[in-house]
Amino acid sequence: MSHAREPARVESPIYFESEGRRVFGVLHEPADRPARPAIVLCAALAEEKLWAHRVFVNLARDFAARGFPVLRFDTWGEGDSEGDFEQATLATRVADACAAARLLRERQPHATAVGWLGLRLGGTIAALAAERDGSKGPLVLVEPVISGADYVQELLRINLATQLAVHKEIRRNRQALVAAMRSGATVNVDGYELTGSFHDELSALDLRRGPRAYDAPVLIVAIARTDGPPPAPQGELAALYRSARVQTVREEPFWKELRAYVARAQRLSDATLQFFEEFADGRRAR
Repeated sequence: MSHAREPARVESPIYFESEGRRVFGVLHEPADRPARPAIVLCAALAEEKLWAHRVFVNLARDFAARGFPVLRFDTWGEGDSEGDFEQATLATRVADACAAARLLRERQPHATAVGWLGLRLGGTIAALAAERDGSKGPLVLVEPVISGADYVQELLRINLATQLAVHKEIRRNRQALVAAMRSGATVNVDGYELTGSFHDELSALDLRRGPRAYDAPVLIVAIARTDGPPPAPQGELAALYRSARVQTVREEPFWKELRAYVARAQRLSDATLQFFEEFADGRRAR
């Protein structure tokens, strides 16, 4: 499904406060002001955020062109926000997302609700922030990090691969890396410093522990190059929500370094726009 696109009326850079920190964002406002939800976009972490940036910009513009105000932002310690990456935690990132929701309510009082869309760890942040914020808008989790322990292992694998590329050998294995972090050192992952506290915070996270306390419709998106059933953990997560479904969308994994640059994920844009429009029109089918 394709749609004619029109540019948003305004794209405004803005700083806002989050627990005393200055956080940078860009507010995308639609050309008119229909009664539709406003959307907080929660980006992926670190290098994944970098590779997905242009897709997220175009996604925000697509939403605004269809009447949905959107705020995308840099969490504390990333992009143009204040702070150092190693100072940020899972908790600070959730707080920043909640502050973004508050800003949307202030700037978009005509919006019917605040909804959320997050990618990878940003999906995890969106899920946690939506519950803390008490939002009533739709929640979209695109390839969310469900098991923090598994995700940490992915990050450590990047460090090990870098060691092999630079030194032709692994000089510090996983156990040594974790021991170094817990002793107060940091471990470099694609130029970002991972701390022991952040490692332990992520390792303790699993979205499948207990029912999810979010009452609005939820869409969990599995990205795949071919058609097929979504991964089992996504179905397990969906079962914990009152109203959730999983949908596979055929796209390249645009948050990774690919041979071909990916600037737009059109199928993802169409699928998520349809989900938000179902909510806006009062259609809340599973």
